[in-house]
Amino acid sequence: MPRATILTTVFNCEDYIAIAVESALAQTERDIEVLVVDDGCTDRTIERLRRFEDSRLRIISCGRQGQSRALNTGLAAASAEYVAILDADDVALPDRVRLQAGFLDNNDQVVLVGSRFRPSIDASGDRIRRDVLATEVDGIVEALQKFVTPMFHSSVMYRKAAVVAIGGYDETLLCYKDTDLYVRVIGPHRSRSIVNLDAELSLKRLHAGQFFGPDNGVRVSPAGLRSAATVRGRIAEAFGTSRQAV
Repeated sequence: MPRATILTTVFNCEDYIAIAVESALAQTERDIEVLVVDDGCTDRTIERLRRFEDSRLRIISCGRQGQSRALNTGLAAASAEYVAILDADDVALPDRVRLQAGFLDNNDQVVLVGSRFRPSIDASGDRIRRDVLATEVDGIVEALQKFVTPMFHSSVMYRKAAVVAIGGYDETLLCYKDTDLYVRVIGPHRSRSIVNLDAELSLKRLHAGQFFGPDNGVRVSPAGLRSAATVRGRIAEAFGTSRQAV
């Protein structure tokens, strides 16, 4: 069993997938697997992946099913106790797995750990800004109550068994599936089950081809609005706020 599984889902990301996988394979923690779920790619993404000659890379092709279901496919197939998420256009920093796996080893009550920092890069890889997020559960809940995403999904590592036990990702959600996962991991009792480390772990790439790019319109589509309403309702139920407040 590897120390951790780095899980990437991909749909038509030929420009960046090799960079993401290279960053995953370059971890200082060498005992890992990199699991890429091909969510029905029709461009040269898979061609780029097949150029890697590393036994730690595994590719699953499942046909187009959407990111939430693709994440659950990868979660079910992951070999390791710990699963680290890395989007196909983002970059994992070298010490990420070592730091997060070590933290989970020493903190049995924590289910999910991310990064306090969300450094953003442009299409060329140049840094353009760094957002700072809350570290402890109270601050994370406060952000959720404002319907602000409190964690950078590409920096998140969690205990596979615990996330499977709560149903994994909600496959009915077009968007906000990561925010929804954080709400369900924390639960109504606000136990110290979720935390952001005070360290940079991954880089978020911003580019025109993103699913939620400025011209995409997914967030205001009927399905996107339904997803937002569902997650807002779960936040209200979990943390005792009104639906209007969130």
